[in-house]
Amino acid sequence: MSLVIRNDPFLVLSGASRSFAAARAVDAVSLTLAAGSLTALVGPSGCGKTTLLRILGGIEPLDAGTLQRAPGAFSFCFQEPRLLPWATVCHNVALPLRLAGVARAEREDRAREALKLVQLSDAAGLRPHQLSGGMKMRTALARALVGNPRLLLLDEPFSALDEVTRQELDLALRQLWEQARFTAVIVTHSLPEAAFVAERVLVLSPRPARIVADLATPTAVRDRSLWTSPELNAVVAEASRRLHGAIAEARR
Repeated sequence: MSLVIRNDPFLVLSGASRSFAAARAVDAVSLTLAAGSLTALVGPSGCGKTTLLRILGGIEPLDAGTLQRAPGAFSFCFQEPRLLPWATVCHNVALPLRLAGVARAEREDRAREALKLVQLSDAAGLRPHQLSGGMKMRTALARALVGNPRLLLLDEPFSALDEVTRQELDLALRQLWEQARFTAVIVTHSLPEAAFVAERVLVLSPRPARIVADLATPTAVRDRSLWTSPELNAVVAEASRRLHGAIAEARR
């Protein structure tokens, strides 16, 4: 993967708005993502987080505003792993390369490399019904990474998992990002997850989504001890305060 210059903007969104029928989902959102950054979006259910994520990927059109993004592939990792039940783990991971016309030998080699990144090398020949929930999400993450995307968009990828597995995958995602330094945005309902995984947490208002807080997370090395650290808890507390403030304001 090419060297990332962290200070260069990878994506600039200016005055972005999007409506569905008569309902405004995103309202005049402006933000800049540095190349190689990892950002979390948090907010109330239904506030427009997924719509904003899709706008960042260029797959949701804008009613107003502009999106400027550096060239390069992007990948989407969904809440559900969406694996082909009849295909092996390796073939599921290689699917984007197959659709892109990559030769079989190359795509299988690259799929195995991606599985190595998510610590699933031993599961390459298994099928989805033989996997735990955490293994399925690791497979989905490997599939999202196999094309070496410059932008990775994750829509609540670990929300259906138990807390221990979720924390393991949060740590795995953070470590993968530290190695590869792709630009990434993760949507989550969990404030601790946002503060642990990301460098930056954007708190969104109730619908229509507006950014009401832009918080930096601890610079400490990510390990299990950070989950209970005062530094992380301070970010979570501030994000919670700003989120509840925005909800109260919307109800007035």
